[in-house]
Amino acid sequence: MLNKVRRFFVELGWPIAISVAALLLWEVAVRELGVRSIILPPPSEVFDAMLQRSELLLTNLWPSLYLTVLGFGLSVVGGVLVAVLITYSSIVRKGFYPIIVVSQVVPKIAIAPLFVVWFGTGAMSSLLLVVLVTFFPMTINSALGFQSIDEDMHRMARALTGSNWQIFWKIRMPHALPYIFSGMKISITLAVIGVIVSEFVASQEGIGYLIKLAGGLLDTPLMMAAITLLSMSGLALYGLIALAEHHLIYWQTADDTGESSRS
Repeated sequence: MLNKVRRFFVELGWPIAISVAALLLWEVAVRELGVRSIILPPPSEVFDAMLQRSELLLTNLWPSLYLTVLGFGLSVVGGVLVAVLITYSSIVRKGFYPIIVVSQVVPKIAIAPLFVVWFGTGAMSSLLLVVLVTFFPMTINSALGFQSIDEDMHRMARALTGSNWQIFWKIRMPHALPYIFSGMKISITLAVIGVIVSEFVASQEGIGYLIKLAGGLLDTPLMMAAITLLSMSGLALYGLIALAEHHLIYWQTADDTGESSRS
């Protein structure tokens, strides 16, 4: 029990304590220096804006979250499938890798206006941009996991007349799960960025649209309230993925998780 309490304090206690201290320092510094709210509002004013305009914020949060989760889900499914093809087909590996790398190198802010021209200002252009942003880390991490199995184990499975299907589900997939979840953690944060970028370019709803609108009105408290709500939502989505990883990859230790994340 004591170890669990200590682990909780180390993992959550320190970040919470440092965040609270930073907010208090921010509050005191802004008030003591007399900084105007239009430049930098204190945290209390930001939280007040979140309460007073909660309906407006939540109304615009839903379409952003919907596109984030949908685009992320499509990239996870598509990325894993392409990673499987890359693992088992040298033709796909040689043909798709350069295309995937090029799609990642091109600045997404430059592609967003093209998507608006091609697919309009609706949800389709935002969804496609999210998929484009998140597809690369999912594919690369998944392919790395599928291809980095122990060769001795693979040869032993072959010697025991294991089929490709059995080897994939019994050896490759369990081995690749930490890599897949590592890609998912990266992709979910990029998905949030992709949605906001698309909403900045052309949208009539969403948190990105609200931030742009508040900026035009010089309503800094509302702008920072929207950013805060977006950050909390992204952190919650990341936490759900980390929780799923903890339960699904029960054989993995904390050190292994850190190592796979660094990979």
